Amino acid sequence: MPTWTIVATLVWSAVLIALLLRAGLHPQRPTSLTTYLTGGSAWAASQPLYTNWRGFVYPPVIAAFFSLFTHLPPALAAILWRLITAGAFLLGLGALLRSGVFHRIPPASRGLVFLALLPLSIGNLDNAQANPLIAGLMMLSVAAFQYQSWTLCALAVAIATTVKIYPVALALLLCLLRPRQLAWRIALLLLLLALLPFAVQGHDYVAGQYHAWLQTRLADDRFRYPMKDAPLDLWYLLVRVGNLPISERVYTALQALAGLALAAAVWRRSRTNPLPDVLATLFLLVSVWMLLLGPATENQTYVVLAPAACLLAIQCLSGARLPTRLLALAAFTLLLAAVARNSLTPHLKSPLCMTLQPVAALLLLAAIFCDTSAQMKTSPRRPLPT
Repeated sequence: MPTWTIVATLVWSAVLIALLLRAGLHPQRPTSLTTYLTGGSAWAASQPLYTNWRGFVYPPVIAAFFSLFTHLPPALAAILWRLITAGAFLLGLGALLRSGVFHRIPPASRGLVFLALLPLSIGNLDNAQANPLIAGLMMLSVAAFQYQSWTLCALAVAIATTVKIYPVALALLLCLLRPRQLAWRIALLLLLLALLPFAVQGHDYVAGQYHAWLQTRLADDRFRYPMKDAPLDLWYLLVRVGNLPISERVYTALQALAGLALAAAVWRRSRTNPLPDVLATLFLLVSVWMLLLGPATENQTYVVLAPAACLLAIQCLSGARLPTRLLALAAFTLLLAAVARNSLTPHLKSPLCMTLQPVAALLLLAAIFCDTSAQMKTSPRRPLPT
C-alpha cells in the first residue's frame, strides 16, 4: 500500500473516531441533524413539516427517512448519521479514484487527495450536514458511469437530487452522454422516491406536505435575503459586493446560459476525447456550476466543491502547466482560508471575507479551462463510443 494511502487511512480513522465519540457523548448538541430530526418527528406525528421557511426544507421523503432515526437513542442516531455521511463521502471518492476517471493522479498520490480533503470537510461532518452525502453520491455516480453500472449510477444521482435539487445538473449531463441507458432509469427512480412517502403515511397528509413544500420553495426568494444570509455565489460577488447593476432576470438568464455552455463543452469534448477525460471535465465543471450559479449556495455547501478542488490540485501537482498549478493551488488555499475563518473567527463575516469561497470557485473554473485546453492540444483524440 502506498505511503500516502497509509497516512491518509490513519489520519482519517483517528478523526472519524474523534467525531463519533463527540457525537455519542454530546448527542443533544445543536447540529444540522437537529433540524433533520425535527422534520422526522413531525412526519412520525403527522404534523406539518414546513412551519418555518428556514427550518426543515427537504421534501417529504427525507422527513420519512429521518423519522426512522427518531426511534433510536439520541447518541446512536447521531453516530449512525455521521457514519452514513462520512461513509458515502469517502467511499465515493475512493470509487472515483479507482475508476480511472482521474487517471493522471498516480496511485501513489491518491492518499494526498484524501488528506487534502480532510480540513475542507471536517466541519461539515462534525455538524452532521447532508452535504458530504451529496458529494459522495455525486462521485459514486460518475464512477459507476465509468464502470457502465447504469442502475447504480442512476440510483446515486437520483438520491442526491432528491435530497437537494441541484445535483439534477449532474443527472442531466450524464443523460446527455448516455440517454438510452440513464434517462429512463433516473426518471423512474426519482418518481419512485417521490411516491415512497405515500406507502408509509396517509395520502391526504403526504399530498398536503408536498403542496406545502412546493409553496415554500417557490416563495423562497434568495435574491431578497438579508446580507448576512445571502447565498455565497456569483450573484453575491457581482451584485452584493461588486454593486453591478444586474437585474434578477439577467442573472437567471446567465445561470441558464452557463448551464447550456457547460452541456455544450461536455458534448464537444465527448466527441473527440476518451471517456475518463470527458467524465473528469464533467465532474469538475458541474461542481463549479452548482456552487457558483446554483440555486442555494451557503457557507457549508462548499464541501460539495471540495473534492473537485482537491482532485484538480493533486492532479496538477502530478503534471500540469505552471499557470494551471497556480490557479488550482490558489483555489484550494482560498477554500482552506474560508474554513479557517469559519472555525477560528466565526464572528468575522464582513462581505469581503465572505467572498473567499466564490472567488475560489472562479479560480478553480479558470484552472479547469487552462488544464482542459492544454490536454486537448496534447492528448490523442478518440471519439466516445456510443
